[in-house]
Amino acid sequence: MRSMSIYELGTDYMKYAKWLGLREGKIISYVFRNAMLPQLTGLAQSLGAMVGGALITEMIFSYPGLGMAMLNAIQKNDYATIQGCTLMISTCVLVANFAVDVLIAVFDPRVKAGLQMGGK
Repeated sequence: MRSMSIYELGTDYMKYAKWLGLREGKIISYVFRNAMLPQLTGLAQSLGAMVGGALITEMIFSYPGLGMAMLNAIQKNDYATIQGCTLMISTCVLVANFAVDVLIAVFDPRVKAGLQMGGK
């Protein structure tokens, strides 16, 4: 986040905003919004890995969770439990990705403009 903020402060449009005399707080808000976009995209990409790594974490710390329940169901050939766990995991990942997409629409003015123009 820090390196993206430094990069954004060095861009031409930020220099132009300073030359125009915009308040420092307004410039910082633009820097924050533009530096947040790669962070949100990285979060969306790592959601699946976080859910996938839950089984390993549960096994190491002996924590009973969804990953252990799914592992036990696989070992016992309990197909209904496997389907239920898979449905829960995929639903959670889809909801989280949708929330990240909504956050990107809030922070990115290009997406806002596309939504207002009807997506053309």
